Amino acid sequence: MTRKQHIEALDKMVRDINDSDVTFGAKVVVFGGDFRQVLPVVRKGTRQQQVNSSLVYSYLWPTLTKFRLTENMRARLDPVFSDYVLEVGNGMPPNTVDETIKIPNRMLIPYYDDSTSLDHLIEDVFHNIHEYSMNISTMMNRAILTPKNSYVDEISALLIHRLPGEIQRYYSFDETIDASEQSVMEDFLNTLTPNGLPPHELLLKKNCPIMLLRNINPSEGLCNGTRLICRAFDQNVIDAEIAVGHHIGKRVFIPRIPFLPNVDENSGFPFKRTQFPIRLSFVMTINKSQGQTLDCVGIYLPQPVFSHGQLYVALSRAKTSSAVRILIRPVSTEQREKNCTKNIVFTELLTLSCLN
Repeated sequence: MTRKQHIEALDKMVRDINDSDVTFGAKVVVFGGDFRQVLPVVRKGTRQQQVNSSLVYSYLWPTLTKFRLTENMRARLDPVFSDYVLEVGNGMPPNTVDETIKIPNRMLIPYYDDSTSLDHLIEDVFHNIHEYSMNISTMMNRAILTPKNSYVDEISALLIHRLPGEIQRYYSFDETIDASEQSVMEDFLNTLTPNGLPPHELLLKKNCPIMLLRNINPSEGLCNGTRLICRAFDQNVIDAEIAVGHHIGKRVFIPRIPFLPNVDENSGFPFKRTQFPIRLSFVMTINKSQGQTLDCVGIYLPQPVFSHGQLYVALSRAKTSSAVRILIRPVSTEQREKNCTKNIVFTELLTLSCLN
C-alpha cells in the first residue's frame, strides 16, 4: 500500500544503476501486500474509485508477482483464530452476511451502559491501571483500538487521569498563515485536532505510554508509530525511552515541531501548529494500529467500522483469540442480537487482486 512515487523512484534508481531502459533495470522485483487491510483513501471518492486506486498498486508494474496469503502469521499458534481472522478479512458467507458479522461470545464484553461497559473493557485490557508504572514492559503491549479519533481522545483522557502521578500539560502554539487573522482565529484553532496532529492540550504523566506521529530520525528508531515511555519533562523537550523494536531501551529527546494540516480538513483554511509530535498510546485508531503486534487488544465499537478492512486489521493485531476483548454498543435499542457488528469488505477488490 505504499505510494506509487516510492515505486517510481526505485524504478528510476535501478534503471540508472543498471544503465537500462527496461522496467527496474530488467531485474526481478517482488511486491507483497495484504489487500484485506484498510485501503488508501480517495477523498470524496466512490467505493469503486477506492477499489480502482488500490488496484493501481497491484498492476502498476509487469514484474509484480502476487502471492496467495492463506495464513495469519501473528496468530499461527492459534489456528482456529487465524482461520477466523482470514474469514473476517475475506468478508464471505457464512461469517459475513450483508456486511454484518457475529462475534464469538468468548471475545465479547457484555454491554450494559456506556460507562460500566467501558470500565469493564479497560479492566480486561489493562487490569489494574494504577500499577501501570510497575509493569511497563507488559503494559506497553496492550492497547484499545477504536474507529475514530474522538473515541481515542475520550478513553485517553479517562486513562491518563487514572494513572498515578502529576499531570504535565503542554499547549501548542497555533498560527494562522495569514498573520492578520491570528487574533481572531487563535482560540478557534486551539479547539481543532485534525487527523495526524497532536492535540492543542497534551496531558502527560511520568511513565505514560506515547506514540510518535512523525518520522523524526528513522535510523535511530524514531519513526511514525514508534511507541515510547515518558521519563522526564522539560519546557521544550520530552525525555522518553523507546519501548519496542530494535532500539528498545534507548533514551531520546523529543522536541516540538511545526505541523501543517490539510486545508480541507476540519478548519477549511490553512494554519500551523507547533507541538510535540506525540499522542498517548493507551488507545489508538484502528487505522493507526496497522503494523502493530499486541499482547492484548481491546476493540471499542461505539459505532460500527466505516471502511474496508478495519475489523480485520483490529482483530489481526492479536496473536490468540484469548487476547481479544470487544465492546459493541448496540446501534439501536431494538437491536436483538448484541454480538453483531459491521464488517465492511470490498470483495471485488479481493477478487481482482487474486486473494480469494
